[in-house]
Amino acid sequence: MKKLFLGLGAAALIMSSVSCGSGNTNTAGNDSCVVNNDSLSIAIGAGMGSGIANQIKQMPDSLPFKAKLSKDDIIKGLEYFLSIDTAKVGIPAGVSMGMQLAGQIAQMEQMGAKIDRKKVIEEFSKALKQDSVSMEEITKYQEFLQLAQGKLQAEAQRKYMEELEKKPEAIQGTKTGEAFIAKKKQEDAEIKTTASGLSYKIINEGAGDKAVDTSFVKVKYTGKLINDTVFDDSKGEAREFPVKGVVPGFSEGLKLLGKGGKAIFYIPGKLGYGAQGQPAAGIGPNATLVFEVEIVDIQGAPTPQKPQNPVNFQGQPRPNVKVQGKK
Repeated sequence: MKKLFLGLGAAALIMSSVSCGSGNTNTAGNDSCVVNNDSLSIAIGAGMGSGIANQIKQMPDSLPFKAKLSKDDIIKGLEYFLSIDTAKVGIPAGVSMGMQLAGQIAQMEQMGAKIDRKKVIEEFSKALKQDSVSMEEITKYQEFLQLAQGKLQAEAQRKYMEELEKKPEAIQGTKTGEAFIAKKKQEDAEIKTTASGLSYKIINEGAGDKAVDTSFVKVKYTGKLINDTVFDDSKGEAREFPVKGVVPGFSEGLKLLGKGGKAIFYIPGKLGYGAQGQPAAGIGPNATLVFEVEIVDIQGAPTPQKPQNPVNFQGQPRPNVKVQGKK
């Protein structure tokens, strides 16, 4: 029965919206009208209000801001904005700017910044009301903001990684990897360890100059976890990438070899994917990686690729070429 009444109510609203109520005339001033203005106002207000209420209801109670989301405050904000004199276009413009700026400030504060909102408004007012605008000043402030945001992001990332390192899975990943490498070194005296912590066994140093940071290399490789699970494999094909385009331990190992060089790298988590790991590849936090590699070629620049199936006269594009991701 309740659904029936709701259905009849909706039908009545639709019918009234396309018929004329008292006092409603069209823009031409005659007796006919396009829509019932009262019904239109009801539909706008009730439709949006119901939609927002439903969105709030569906929010998980675990969201920290849900408890702070006052419906009365939402109504006050909406009432304020809709009551602004439309002739004063600067007010809604300022509100829009304020909403955008509040979001930017909130992001910076989440990263650890402390921002005085009163000072922001004070300096904004002085700058907006000045008689002349200095592009040099604008550039100076923009450059400072970019630098500050970069520092804040770097610090936020450092803290994030610090927290990840404290997690039990990351601690266990490090311990397990260290024990694995220690055992391998006991079993094989040819395995050496660099100052950074990379362990490696050279099977063949290769010929000519060794790879450097600026080199592009063609490499056949197999990447495994310490339980022998293969997570990446070139499958006998030489894949090309920059030496600096891979995880630090892999990059350091490549620079120990020349063309034709072969080696096994034992890469601890801190020189691999760190405490974040690579869940999609099955690599856990601080997991130790084992790479068997062979450098097929070393170049100072990437090998030019010949286009395959270039655009024909009908304008059909050639197929997309897959790009290999990071090791």
